[in-house]
Amino acid sequence: MRRTSLVRLLVPVLLVLAAAFVLAAPAPKARARKPVTANVAAPRPAIELIESVPIESALGNPRLRSAAEVWVELIRSATKNIDFEEFYLTSEPGEPMEPVLAAIIEAAKRGVRIRLLLDSRMYRTYPQPGDSLGLVPGITVRTIDMGKISGGVQHAKFFLIDGAIAYEGSQNLDWRALNHIHELGVLARDERVTARLQQVFDMDWAAAELQASKADSSGIVAWPAQVPMGSSLPIRVVQSAGDTVDVWPSWSPRAYSPDSMLWDRDAVVQRIDDARSEVVMQSLHYGNSDRGITDTAFDEALRRAAARGVQVKMIISDWQSPGEPMQALDSLAQVPNIEVRLSSVPEWSKGYVSFARVEHCKYMVVDTLVTWVGTANWSPSYFHTTRNVALTLRNRPLATEARAVFRASWAAAEGQPVGHGAVYKTRAHGEKKAAGASGSGN
Repeated sequence: MRRTSLVRLLVPVLLVLAAAFVLAAPAPKARARKPVTANVAAPRPAIELIESVPIESALGNPRLRSAAEVWVELIRSATKNIDFEEFYLTSEPGEPMEPVLAAIIEAAKRGVRIRLLLDSRMYRTYPQPGDSLGLVPGITVRTIDMGKISGGVQHAKFFLIDGAIAYEGSQNLDWRALNHIHELGVLARDERVTARLQQVFDMDWAAAELQASKADSSGIVAWPAQVPMGSSLPIRVVQSAGDTVDVWPSWSPRAYSPDSMLWDRDAVVQRIDDARSEVVMQSLHYGNSDRGITDTAFDEALRRAAARGVQVKMIISDWQSPGEPMQALDSLAQVPNIEVRLSSVPEWSKGYVSFARVEHCKYMVVDTLVTWVGTANWSPSYFHTTRNVALTLRNRPLATEARAVFRASWAAAEGQPVGHGAVYKTRAHGEKKAAGASGSGN
């Protein structure tokens, strides 16, 4: 047989044997793959700062979540009850309060008990959508007349969920507060913090019931007795391993509160007196006198701080009225180590928005360590006659975030220095845009 013929005969046999060898050989080990992890969001910290930033503005800290997002998330998480205590409630079709209202109604439909307490005077101005919510099974709406109790209004803005979550801050339940006003609030996921604010709500809810059913001929009602706090402060909340927040609640007015030792005015003054290097603060208003009440405690504390070398920076909105309040700011601005600016938020490109386009935040940061976030403007009546609440937080990361909020507002091109012969422009914020118009604070 020729060699070529032999090769032709052997090739198929060799191919079969090779294939058998390959099939019998152990398979090579596959390269180890990294485990596939689901895209699960990290747990939220127990204490968060929550912000609302006017659209078309450069304000705010982009690291903070928005109230419009957070409110819906919190309401949807409720399983038992939600208690709202608010200055007023208003909405417009297509605006960001609509999803919030829808979430409230959905919560009631799934069996969550909802109580909504509103200021009686503002309720007359904004009866809707409160009246409609009151018709939904599971939702009870009441109003409180703080004028009959302490001479002021119910100005606090907070809500409580399932006895475990509390939210308080400068945002009213107002569509404008979610996209046309600069606001800052605190979210606390802690039963102890929630319990403190629950005492305020329960006290006011009981008073509202008395006003609705047992008012005497003068219209004045008695209010529930004060309840001691029952545990020491601060409340220490764990954020993460090695990171804790010390929390102090406070409120106003002093004479009508769960514990008069936690008066909000004194809480602010104490923090200013503790300052070593810096105090930055922001409020809609600032003054030593309003509505027939004079109190210079803030003014004196700020001057004491400046005298010992503390750098004080203040941002007050351009809603500040000309006259005596500006005289107080002018005087402070002359003090070495104190700087004051009026803030302005540019009008919306699509038109004038009433009672909006303003910085409405009420907060203070001391030494980038302690942050006070409240619902009271820095004028006497807000602390002496009006219901307000606040939380003071001692935690450097949170103070750093709040300091970033302040830095953006301080750097805004629209800010106007106060003092040194400045002439202040009057800004319209009222129902209608009119030259020289000014609105009432909220």
